[in-house]
Amino acid sequence: MYSNILIPISKDSNMKVIVDFLNNFLSPDGRITLLYVITSDRLPISAMEWRRAMKIVSEAHVLSIERGLEINYLVKNAPSVVQGILKEAAEAKYDLIFFASSTYGKRRDSIFGSKIDEVVRRAAVETVVFRYIEEEPVKYGRILVPTSGYKNALRAVRMAEALAARSKGEITIMYVGPKKSDADKVLDPLLDDIKKKGVKAQKIFMKGSPADMVLEEAGKGYDLMMIGATERPYYYQFLLGSTADRLVREAPCPVLMVKTVG
Repeated sequence: MYSNILIPISKDSNMKVIVDFLNNFLSPDGRITLLYVITSDRLPISAMEWRRAMKIVSEAHVLSIERGLEINYLVKNAPSVVQGILKEAAEAKYDLIFFASSTYGKRRDSIFGSKIDEVVRRAAVETVVFRYIEEEPVKYGRILVPTSGYKNALRAVRMAEALAARSKGEITIMYVGPKKSDADKVLDPLLDDIKKKGVKAQKIFMKGSPADMVLEEAGKGYDLMMIGATERPYYYQFLLGSTADRLVREAPCPVLMVKTVG
């Protein structure tokens, strides 16, 4: 659970998806801050920019009342959107930066969009990016979590556990590699821990290309896939790594990516 969440928003933000999703992770006394960054070094900002910001804030305000959530609103100017987000994240004690996007990355050097990718790379705060599918309801009945045991993927497992517990869903943790013994070392402790918390779960081991195997499994009716950002510096230029790049771009279901800290 998170107590202080920062959500950078834009004119394309789907506030209903964002608020409803984060309601699963917000602590009872937690708060959400919506940040709209206007790219300008000068004040006052233009009337057009102000109206655009207020339109998004108004929509979020209505949803916050309906959901009974405490939401704060910030409109700030900065030389760039990325600088504005990172500056706010550094000045306040947020425990999560959350992005939601329905955009499928088309360029090899940009997965969720260049601004989001850069914030994820540079932020010193845990960061989550949720790629949902526009005009499709977000469900959590069946959650797939591919993992190789690294900390970001393990954090994804914990978030999946929280979602499944609230929605009475089921988690499938998956390992792709050459040896079943390696899979058992990673998956068995996770499976035991998840089941102890009353969440239905199962494990899957497959041999072959990690991306191909995970995408094949994801096509079997999963509602959501949750993955960790890469922790290997060689792949960091691509944000997620070569395997996870394909998962974000090609998965038939929504994908949540998490990069933790510490």
